[in-house]
Amino acid sequence: MGIFCRRGNWYLDYYAGARRIREKFGPSKGGAEKALAVRKAQIAQGRFELRSRVSAPSFEQFAERYAEFARANKRGYYNERYRIQQLVQIFGKRRLSDLTGWDGENLKVQLSKSLKPATVNRLLGNLKHMMSMAVKWDILTKNPFVAVKLLRVPTFPERVVSNEEEAQLLTACDRVRAPYLRSMVTLALNTGMRKGEILSLQWAQVDLAHRLIHVQNGKTAQSDRRIPMNDAVFELLSSLSQKQKCDFVFPSPRKSGNGFRDPKVGFEKAIRLAGIRPLRFHDLRHTFATRLARAGVDLITLQHLLGHAKITMTARYEHSLADDKIAAVRRLDFAGVCCSPDPKRTPE
Repeated sequence: MGIFCRRGNWYLDYYAGARRIREKFGPSKGGAEKALAVRKAQIAQGRFELRSRVSAPSFEQFAERYAEFARANKRGYYNERYRIQQLVQIFGKRRLSDLTGWDGENLKVQLSKSLKPATVNRLLGNLKHMMSMAVKWDILTKNPFVAVKLLRVPTFPERVVSNEEEAQLLTACDRVRAPYLRSMVTLALNTGMRKGEILSLQWAQVDLAHRLIHVQNGKTAQSDRRIPMNDAVFELLSSLSQKQKCDFVFPSPRKSGNGFRDPKVGFEKAIRLAGIRPLRFHDLRHTFATRLARAGVDLITLQHLLGHAKITMTARYEHSLADDKIAAVRRLDFAGVCCSPDPKRTPE
């Protein structure tokens, strides 16, 4: 028993009964030595399970099976299928039994060179779940990526779009070659719907007669809700309904019958053209909620409109009300009101 190095990677070389096994570990010699010690202990205690290499399918073969499972069971399959395709391009014909924790770490390093941390984490999260299902389906004995940690994603403060910025942004949307961008922005600002809910919205969920939008198959069970239309949304959807091309309110310009994938590029360009501070699409939802809170809408109603699972998620909008109250009280400073000492008061 021992370890050896080949092309920058260390391998374990040991016997399980009469069978000799050579197992790839990774670039760390120290890690390989520890892994070999673990294998020796497992064999000595009778806990080592020998699995035929032939029984483990290639990543490409397993991805087909996983895709069928995701299509039937996961709400986010429409977007996930693209990530599965990316992972297949990376791991391809490698057998699941050959994958190690180092493959996960190396994936983070390579993807981070061209992708943002949040995007890398989504791919890594998909990969880890795929391997968890391989364990559940008795294809693997353990998930090789279970100890691979996600990247730290920098957080950005949410911000509220002012009325002036809204007008500038909507005007800029008309200057961008992005179908339905102005309509999507208008819908987000006036309904508080998430981007995914807008992109997946179908005409069957739009009730123009009763001026209601029925959000279905959202992020959580509480996301299923009915949102009343104000005049802006009613006029928008009434106009779009006369130009229906498929089941989706915002159809894909490339693939007939599919929904629009993502307005991200056009949205970012519109922000630059508008000359306003950086903005995320989710900030439009935040703007909707903040405006309602400032208008005196109670938190329970706001929770139902936003589809929040817990009232604690909605309670943060109380801060905007507190800021308004502070600003109102401070107006006294500009009204000539000041706190001067009482001349009749006896000093203590």
